[in-house]
Amino acid sequence: MSGLDVKSSHLLSIGWVVIEHGRIRNASGKHLLIHAETGAGDSSRIHGLLDSSIAGARSAAAALLPLIEQMQGAVLVFHHAPLDVRFLQKAAKENFRCPLLFPYVDTMEIEKKRLQIQGKVLGLRLGQCRGRYGLASAAQHNARADAQATAELLLAQASYLEKGHDLKLSELHIRCSK
Repeated sequence: MSGLDVKSSHLLSIGWVVIEHGRIRNASGKHLLIHAETGAGDSSRIHGLLDSSIAGARSAAAALLPLIEQMQGAVLVFHHAPLDVRFLQKAAKENFRCPLLFPYVDTMEIEKKRLQIQGKVLGLRLGQCRGRYGLASAAQHNARADAQATAELLLAQASYLEKGHDLKLSELHIRCSK
């Protein structure tokens, strides 16, 4: 994203990996850069994307199409879903004049609920959450790397919850985009 304000910022890249049968299919990973007329904005210091990086990139519509194809029958996973979903919906409405409808879960929300049950207040950034499950620090702020790190976190959370800890998988709500 070129910034955090959905009204004035745009998607600059999207990335994903597929989880099947409790395993990440590394070969499924994609990272697509998106051209933005307004440039990279604040993204240069956060994601390392420069205006020159996205100058010849594909349009948002061309980047969204493979993602939409991949989403069929899938539940998407985000870390801090409200932000990502708002940007995806903005791009979909601008390019296709309709929202994307998809189910999703939010690893940040899972962790927040788990910590609330335990009476703890700890950081919810992706790296902080990963650290609590013994996951190595991951190269973040590339959409593909963030997708990989989030998928690993979800699998760690699921393993933890399946072992009978405080929060049950059945208590997690799969949400639907609007």
